[in-house]
Amino acid sequence: MGKTGMIFTINGKTFPDMAPIRIKEGDLVKVRLINRSHMDEHPMHLHGHLFQVLSKNGKALTGAAVIKDTLNIKPGEEYVVAFRADNRGHWVFHCHELHHAEAGMVTTVLWAGFSRK
Repeated sequence: MGKTGMIFTINGKTFPDMAPIRIKEGDLVKVRLINRSHMDEHPMHLHGHLFQVLSKNGKALTGAAVIKDTLNIKPGEEYVVAFRADNRGHWVFHCHELHHAEAGMVTTVLWAGFSRK
């Protein structure tokens, strides 16, 4: 709970008071997603890129690659995902439960040298 009601955080912070994920073209970006909630699932959605799921709960995935733009993370689960920075722009990475996003569970992915005109 925050001062004004329920909040949802990424790295203990709510949007816009968090550091963005800063990338440049060609970067291989790895992100560790941990759901520390005791009851809420979080379908984490990345705009502008697809990511590959590398591991779940510390165990590497085997078999065919799992490629997604949204991954549902249940309470207590941990995933490592990765994407190649190959689509210039400023993007958001957020919980697709939109009331969670509205309550702060959003971060930005910012490309070095990109500006909107």
